[in-house]
Amino acid sequence: MVTFGQTPIITMIADGDETGGTPKVLEIYAQGTVDFTLYSLENQTNGSTTWGNTFDLSSLGTVTDAFVYVYNDTFQSNSTNAFAPNFPSVTASNSVDAGTSSVLSINGDDRVRIVVTSSSAVIDSFGEDGVDGTGTAWEYKDGYAKRVNSTGPDPVFAVANWEFHKGDLDHHGAAQDGTTFESIIGLATFTPSTVTNPSLTITAPTADQVLAPTTTTTDVVFTVQNFNVANGTGDGHITYSLDGGASTDVFDTNPITLAGLASGSHSVNMELVDNAGASLSPAITASVTFTVADYTTVADVAALKASAIDGYYHLTGEIFETAKVEYTSGSMKVFAQDATGGIVIYVPAGTTTSVLNEGDGLTDIKGQFTNRNGILQVTLSEDFAMSGNNTVQTPEVVTIADFNATPTNYQSKLIRINGGTVTGYGSSDTDTEFTRNHNYHITVGADETVLRAYFSDLYSNNVALPTSTVDVAGIASEYHGAAQIYPRNANDIMVSGAVNENNIDGFKAYPNPVTDGQFYVSSDNDIEKQVIIYDILGKTVLSIETNNNQAINVAQLKAGIYMVKVVEENNVALHKLMIK
Repeated sequence: MVTFGQTPIITMIADGDETGGTPKVLEIYAQGTVDFTLYSLENQTNGSTTWGNTFDLSSLGTVTDAFVYVYNDTFQSNSTNAFAPNFPSVTASNSVDAGTSSVLSINGDDRVRIVVTSSSAVIDSFGEDGVDGTGTAWEYKDGYAKRVNSTGPDPVFAVANWEFHKGDLDHHGAAQDGTTFESIIGLATFTPSTVTNPSLTITAPTADQVLAPTTTTTDVVFTVQNFNVANGTGDGHITYSLDGGASTDVFDTNPITLAGLASGSHSVNMELVDNAGASLSPAITASVTFTVADYTTVADVAALKASAIDGYYHLTGEIFETAKVEYTSGSMKVFAQDATGGIVIYVPAGTTTSVLNEGDGLTDIKGQFTNRNGILQVTLSEDFAMSGNNTVQTPEVVTIADFNATPTNYQSKLIRINGGTVTGYGSSDTDTEFTRNHNYHITVGADETVLRAYFSDLYSNNVALPTSTVDVAGIASEYHGAAQIYPRNANDIMVSGAVNENNIDGFKAYPNPVTDGQFYVSSDNDIEKQVIIYDILGKTVLSIETNNNQAINVAQLKAGIYMVKVVEENNVALHKLMIK
């Protein structure tokens, strides 16, 4: 039997247990003759919903019915050279070191996939898209997973097509107990399908797949087995049509590019034919129907959250940023809200060039509405518009009892819990400063919820755990249905009763944001005031005496968010100030 599958298939993934959790290894089977210059690897780590860290597989060249290996000896800054001792049968001719690429900087709960480089069409994938694999059936931490024989490729991950060996590499390895990982895993054991009849299978787009509204071009990716596609010198060729139109002949198995697609339903029909263009007996055909989505318009966050998951929406109303997280990949997570609720906006790298500050107004939010581990979010598919408005949001005061009972009602909004005591527990029990991704208790009376050090401005700036009763502001979130609050920085944790307290009659501070280096304060009492400005670390950056409507020069301060404390006799006002 000769098989002309002409497709790469992921057949093994390993999470080694040498120093630094190395090596990371991917085994790929070239079914038929595979030109790897057409393909790349991508990964998706932790709770990310975006694929990235693309690694070109061109250096593997053209391979026929054989196994190749991609590996990484460096993870979390640990360079160990653990691959060669643990996989001695793999040679330089059938492997590639991912080197400085992060594509295999993964743990045993992360995802990888093979894509067509030119179009990002998915050929094969391991791991459930957008899901942190910790605790799932497909987790392979300190172990490995192997593909079941005669399965794949799977553009959409199929857990049933894999066998999992979580923990089977733990404490083993050439540098630990002398047992090589290769001897435990067993390499090159996958056998492809033994079907001898010609076959034609479309692997992308998948049946009833919905593509983003911005899609005008997509690739049809397919596999052919037991049929040599060529121009008059093989068994025959392929013919296809789009939406019932004229047929086009194809003389290779490279992806077919469909261009000029409009929103709506589309269908592709393909057939294997002989060298004269006649149908085989029996006929060998394949078809797929997919849709290019259109946006559904919604006016506000509440209407968006009431919409169907996985649909594409255009949020026309204005929303205001309350926080953001910027990733090294160039992507960004933005928290924003309007009067009806809060929402997470995931901004893939390259989607926008806008620089966002707290309070900035955004409009024309277009993207896919999804539920990622219980958190509702929009994955942006087009750049948004800046409204030009800036309104720093006031936290909604909530009780712990209400927050715990209905966290989804507050999800992604800026909230405040008053009069709480913060303590550590578990891994954070001995912390004296907030530590990255550690959870803490915040307790008011008999009620208790979780405070999580999620934002870097909190955990990277040596912010001390409070020892007195505090008011805590932050972004409302939840984890597996349990409420959590994410303070953004030191200014979100204030001595109880101090946050947003205003005991000065007729107090005003303007403009906000400051764009020309000056701002003013005033009150009903035309008397001298002390103005103290703090940065996000709580450090005093300016202290000055002033009177009503007297210009205060802040031109020397960097753009950002500051806390202003104004003292008038025995009265105090606190005010958040943005400087642009």
